[in-house]
Amino acid sequence: MFAEQLIAKEMSRNASSRSKPTAAFVVIENLAPHFGALMGAAGFRALLSRALVLAGAEVAWLAELHVKADGSFEGLNELEAKAKPEEISNAGIVLLARLLGLLVSLIGDELTLQLLSNINDLQLAPEG
Repeated sequence: MFAEQLIAKEMSRNASSRSKPTAAFVVIENLAPHFGALMGAAGFRALLSRALVLAGAEVAWLAELHVKADGSFEGLNELEAKAKPEEISNAGIVLLARLLGLLVSLIGDELTLQLLSNINDLQLAPEG
């Protein structure tokens, strides 16, 4: 799964992410400037907001989060105090997967993989 590969890369790159259940949210926030450059900050925010709605259908408490103009999350710190680390980690994976799914729907597998690989120095393999 692309989301898990991106999270693993973040965790290997950033020691402080290893112990945090919010690694997926960090990945998303790190993607914001890159995709914002391609689609505009408002475009990325709209895409991320839609992904948040879709993920919220699977993880109800994600509805408490809001996407700020810069692509970061409002309310994440409060959720960290309420939810278990495993729940936060799983919710982050769901959200990242929904975001990547929307990107694939819009621009296709190949272009999404190419963009993510360029941004993250990853060799992502298509899911089969």
